[in-house]
Amino acid sequence: MNHRSLKIALISDLHCHPTDKLDEGKIIKEISTYLLTDMLRTPSNNHPVESLLNIIKNEKLEVDLTLCPGDFTDKASIQGLISGWGYSLEINRKLNSKNIIATVGNHDVDVYAKNNNYSLKSVKGLKRNFPFKNVDKVDQFWSKGCAFLEDENYRVLVINSSHFHYNKESSYNGEISADSLDYIKDYMSENKDDKIQIAMSHHPPISHPNKNLGEDDKIVNGYELLNILGEFKFDLFIYGHKHHPFLKNVNTLTGNNIIPLFSSGSFSAGTNLMFSGVRNAFHILELKKVNNKCKGKILTWTFLPNKGWESNYDQSAFAPKTGFGSSMSIEQIYQEIENNFKSDRKIDWARLTEKIEDINYLMPEDSKKLNELLKSKGWIPDEHIWQGPKFLFNTNL
Repeated sequence: MNHRSLKIALISDLHCHPTDKLDEGKIIKEISTYLLTDMLRTPSNNHPVESLLNIIKNEKLEVDLTLCPGDFTDKASIQGLISGWGYSLEINRKLNSKNIIATVGNHDVDVYAKNNNYSLKSVKGLKRNFPFKNVDKVDQFWSKGCAFLEDENYRVLVINSSHFHYNKESSYNGEISADSLDYIKDYMSENKDDKIQIAMSHHPPISHPNKNLGEDDKIVNGYELLNILGEFKFDLFIYGHKHHPFLKNVNTLTGNNIIPLFSSGSFSAGTNLMFSGVRNAFHILELKKVNNKCKGKILTWTFLPNKGWESNYDQSAFAPKTGFGSSMSIEQIYQEIENNFKSDRKIDWARLTEKIEDINYLMPEDSKKLNELLKSKGWIPDEHIWQGPKFLFNTNL
């Protein structure tokens, strides 16, 4: 039996900038992030990074890999870019992560020529292993608009969906070129194996479906990209940009494959609640791949100023505990609960999910439906399934 596992931290859309921003030579007071370059770290619950470092320490969190889907800064602020990447590196170190891989967001590219006339000068000059350590792959990333990062256990396709952002007019969409699609197909034809395979971009590959957040900024050639990834059985596609955490399955035309799309939301943008009604988010993904079938748990913490990061069920937050990859329907899971535990008044949730493991890999909406189905049948969890109950009570006995 082939078995692989991978634990990933996900940090996206920091939109970091100084308190005073420059716009056409004028200093303006516009705060579009909770993560300022010049803010003090006390009180810690008011600082997104310091608060998260405390969570990592107290909960002893560790990962194998950190992924960053872009927008480290806001409106091409150089200080925001330097600090945003520095904050990401700091979190990566605290998590004892072996590697950090990033891509470029539309705010990281100077399309308004605020600092110079070459839109990529700042991100290329950032250095400090940006967007990743492998120098040869970095050159390929800038020239081709994508690169493959290989490890013994995983393969990450990093896509620079801001590759063609040269000026304001060119920055409305993400894009991947036909040449890059050919390169991806050729590369994957020569690298078929059972590694965990993840693609990451800043822009969504297809229209983001929720919250009326706009449909025109998806990746040009994005659906063609997904079909190629489907052909080679990629396990997950991660993107940022939309500031709205969202998870859904997409059927591809080739390979008879389903790819989960995960919109990571924003780590610290101040516009989150205003535009999407959803809190800022930090995620840890626990992936396992057995016999070429990948499943994942997603643990999510959400941020509010003066409260810091919390892992609590809330209507304005992404589900604290959810996942993807379940091969069982809600009805099948319920029947298994009936078959295995119908004589028990009180069931330990950890014991139940050990017996019926697919509960851990239900998508958020499916977890919600299971929660409602259980209650309608007289099975009452002491917490919403999104929260991770301790017990399930059978009130039919």
